Amino acid sequence: MARYIGLMSKAVARELKLVNNMIFPPELRDAIPSHRPTAGRCLKLESVDAQAAHTVEWGRRVQVKLRVCETGKLSGSFDVWVDMQLDAARALAGLINGAAGHAEKLAPVKAWTTM
Repeated sequence: MARYIGLMSKAVARELKLVNNMIFPPELRDAIPSHRPTAGRCLKLESVDAQAAHTVEWGRRVQVKLRVCETGKLSGSFDVWVDMQLDAARALAGLINGAAGHAEKLAPVKAWTTM
């Protein structure tokens, strides 16, 4: 897994002209536990959509909408947006495609071990 993350980081870092962003809706603030220790919040990924954008201010970008839904404290669905440069979008697509190809070749292992 770390191998794929490293490959993406190098590809994305080459030409950073504009920042790549993730935008979380304010409603998700209440969904994150405040007690310690905590692993954060697990939301169910409901759908993924992508669109191209080209504005005078930001140039050519790719925007990905991750629709997540609450499984506990809150109800409803929330849109988490990823706004990125074209090189970053291509690197992410390659990263995901490479990981999917690698997963196809893996032998199954136990995900959970009992104590």
